[in-house]
Amino acid sequence: MSTVPMPVPAPTSARDPAFRLALDPAAVATLVRRHLVRATELVALHPDYVRWKEDDGSLLGYRVVVRDAEGLGTSYVTVRTAAPHRLADEAERLRHREDEDHRGLAAVALVPEQNLLLLSFPIDRAMHDLRRLVQASKFRSLLANACPDFLPAGQRFSKSRSHLRLVRYKPERRAVLQWQVGAVDAGGASMAPRPVWLRCHAQAPTTTTLATVAATAAGVRCPVPLAVVHERLVLEPHLDGTVWDPATTPRALPDAAATLANLHGAEPPPTLPLHGPVQALDLALRATDLGDHAHRLADRLATQLPPHDASVLAHGDLHAGQFLRGFDDTFALVDFDRACRAPAAHDLAVFRAHCLLLDPQHGQATADAFTDAYAAHAPLPRRDVQRWWDAAALLRIASQPFRSLRIDWPAATAHLLGRAQACLDGAIGGDS
Repeated sequence: MSTVPMPVPAPTSARDPAFRLALDPAAVATLVRRHLVRATELVALHPDYVRWKEDDGSLLGYRVVVRDAEGLGTSYVTVRTAAPHRLADEAERLRHREDEDHRGLAAVALVPEQNLLLLSFPIDRAMHDLRRLVQASKFRSLLANACPDFLPAGQRFSKSRSHLRLVRYKPERRAVLQWQVGAVDAGGASMAPRPVWLRCHAQAPTTTTLATVAATAAGVRCPVPLAVVHERLVLEPHLDGTVWDPATTPRALPDAAATLANLHGAEPPPTLPLHGPVQALDLALRATDLGDHAHRLADRLATQLPPHDASVLAHGDLHAGQFLRGFDDTFALVDFDRACRAPAAHDLAVFRAHCLLLDPQHGQATADAFTDAYAAHAPLPRRDVQRWWDAAALLRIASQPFRSLRIDWPAATAHLLGRAQACLDGAIGGDS
């Protein structure tokens, strides 16, 4: 197996031995080989996601690479901790899945001596659709019923020529999958594969279709759903383009900013959720478990609440990865699951926070340049108002390094909190 990452540091208040063990990729790899691996080889295992609840039980996600008769493939293993009787009850409910095989991995394994429950993708107690979405025959039926015109007349779905890719996964929250749909014509000749995206949620997002329709009407390229199978399962078309990386294509930054300004110029559907200062403060307050520094920052945010500026159609989770740069250098926006009615400051602040999260050294300059470019197309919020939103976004995102199981999360979190404090102290964008 490839080199396993070092253990992720546990929060100082984490006492559960099972949780601390589950933060060690080498230990988890040993358990996966012993309890889940069947007709496959575990090639790599990397920490990906955590939801820590200490006494209430926690969840950790690991991306895995396996090798079997089909070659290399990717999958996912979820590690659950909880009181022993709760894990035993859950394992009992999944007993009928024990004979299932998912890319050479058993579906479920209870490890009572370590007080852990191992689940292999697509087993998910909150998103039961996943089991049929990963099976070519089941997906073929779903596609035929939901999008009967997806394949041109005279072509039929080919199971052997269709391939699945797990793009993003947060256990018990949401999954994004891409099927490359292979087809053959009446004579059996292969057609070029056509991609389709599936977004599966544990709780129904109420924003995606409303927001993408409104954005499209304003001239913003985005994936309007092909079909809403039900409120927690959406099929989307593929948009050509590559994910924007400001570090390698900084000259494209003005076009990205113009795309956001176009979005903000759209008429926001009145039924989209409202996200004002009160809602932003509520999310920021959840970061107080990061320690005294975060608690003091939350208190300052609460005492400096700004007025609610005019609402725009806001993306809600804006970062560079949400921009697709097309071959004609135009941009598209994707992933409107958190779209809302909010002041423009919200999107600008979230974009800044993500820049600082991903690139502590150059993220500030990227965010400043993006804001300046945005100003060429739309008015900027007042500086003191923008600083408040910047601080709120930084405080909210400060737990992300741990949630994504970064080894350097204590230092990364301290850096983000420091930037949030600089915002409240009056520095533009947290520039100390």
